[in-house]
Amino acid sequence: MAYFKLITFGGIAPQVSPRLLADTLAQTAEDVILDSGRLTPIRNNTDDYTLSTAGQNSIYKYRTGGVEYWLEWADEGVDVVPGPIAGDNTDRLYWTGESASFPRMSNNSTITTGSGSYPRASFRLGIPAPTGTASTSITSGTDDGTQTKYSTSYIYTFVSAFGEEGPPSAASAVFDKVDGQTVTISGLDTSAGSGAGRTNTNLATKRIYRSNTGSNTTAFQFVKEVTLATASTTDNLNNSQLAEVIPSTYWIGPPNEVSADYPDGPMKGLTAMPNGIFAGFTGKRICFSEPFLPHAWPVAYRITLEEEIVGIKMAGQGLIVTTKGTPYLIAGTDPQSMSTVRIEAAQACQSKTSMVDMGPYVLYAGGDGLVAAAGTDVNVVTEGILSSEQWRADYYPSSLRGFLWEGRYVGLYTSGSNYGGFIFDPRGEQQNTLTTLTQTGTTDATGGFTNPVDNELYLIVETGSGPRIQKFQGATTNKTFTWKTKKFVTPKPTSMGFVKVQAEEYPVTVKVYGDGTLYYHATISISGSAFSVAGSSPTSFSATSITEPILRLPSKLHNTYEIEVESAKVVNEICIGESIDELREI
Repeated sequence: MAYFKLITFGGIAPQVSPRLLADTLAQTAEDVILDSGRLTPIRNNTDDYTLSTAGQNSIYKYRTGGVEYWLEWADEGVDVVPGPIAGDNTDRLYWTGESASFPRMSNNSTITTGSGSYPRASFRLGIPAPTGTASTSITSGTDDGTQTKYSTSYIYTFVSAFGEEGPPSAASAVFDKVDGQTVTISGLDTSAGSGAGRTNTNLATKRIYRSNTGSNTTAFQFVKEVTLATASTTDNLNNSQLAEVIPSTYWIGPPNEVSADYPDGPMKGLTAMPNGIFAGFTGKRICFSEPFLPHAWPVAYRITLEEEIVGIKMAGQGLIVTTKGTPYLIAGTDPQSMSTVRIEAAQACQSKTSMVDMGPYVLYAGGDGLVAAAGTDVNVVTEGILSSEQWRADYYPSSLRGFLWEGRYVGLYTSGSNYGGFIFDPRGEQQNTLTTLTQTGTTDATGGFTNPVDNELYLIVETGSGPRIQKFQGATTNKTFTWKTKKFVTPKPTSMGFVKVQAEEYPVTVKVYGDGTLYYHATISISGSAFSVAGSSPTSFSATSITEPILRLPSKLHNTYEIEVESAKVVNEICIGESIDELREI
């Protein structure tokens, strides 16, 4: 007697012929979770927050003072990083990708104060250098000819309200002075200016430095700090009274909107690295900040690669850099001496938003499939599951948006009127590795955020009643999954007389295919302990009582059989056999 029985269920492998699939693998596994080996429906999303306007594409959950705020942007792929200073009670936040403008930063009071959507205000990341050069004159004190003369000069810097210091102005004209004289310093800028690269600063003070040629450093040393509005001040310090050497000589801001300096545009892809270092990129250049100083991005800390960069993510202790050619690994704890390895793998990244930090490795959409990069190891993890042609035709890698959800990769795509998605579980060992997700124009997510606090995934969804942030699988109600077996081949033409579907609850819809043609379609229901079946094949029939979830099939001979089930309930077992006694026994 011929029969087929399934008590464990796996995902799909479209590259493999339906006849050659392993018994537990499927031709269709849609909106289903397979962790337990059973068919468990995915739950519906649930509304968490109403966005201020439609068309938002990036979100971030910001917590400060015990209160949570949803930050939102219309721009796709905004990268947000918390400040690197432990114990910072202002909860500073840094981000790139907003409105194709300069990188930004803000703190709790600025983000939450005022009206409108969050963040309500922000500042330019980086402090510009003053454009004006100080003028000097000796206004008191005399030189009796016996004192040592010092050739000296002045520079000054801008300092933000957060204490961030920028690079210095040009040095004033050199002049001679002796100890005991008072110098008047004038012509100091009282604002950053309004030109490109100089707006939206948060300046509060200026710091003045004087060169000390009588010392063994011949460096500019601190004289005093004055308010931003101060245009003129005095200095009566002796050389021995000068304080620390200026630390910010090379602390320029990150690449910004000044096209003459940065033809590839402002820095994007902001990423936190070990040791308080931030990283970002523009064009072919990777940029690094000073450790624990996110406003300072020295030119000497930049690395130029051979290919144009698409995105960057941390994986373990290294920075994975994807490009329009090959990926790179950049590692190190000192931004002055980062090591760069060009990985010999022709796996260009198709979409910046597809890159997801999975912990020890990064997953991203490559040209041949979903790619895993860990250190210098790069592999197409969907190889053997999807062909390159299937990946490109059915999963739209150039528009893929990737998210982390409970150790899995959730990929969503939109291409014209094509909406869809998938879940890739790297722990599945090709049994429950890949399943698909249904999406429509009113359920499709334009962006999302994985909250590191609870590992929950939140998605931006333009619902029929407005733009929402929805918690993925946050509801108690289930979607209806669809799961279709492999194509079971009998040794000879056989008439399978019965099909059984054992589920935790019902209804369950069952479809049976013989030699590729649907020939039975019915739904099993239950009321109390009484089962019934109603269907549309072989002919439409109304509810009929049955004693157990075993259905009689039309008498037909077939060489191949496929069974498809649809339900919003958990299914434990599917059997098909020639006789009812056979199904009861197995």
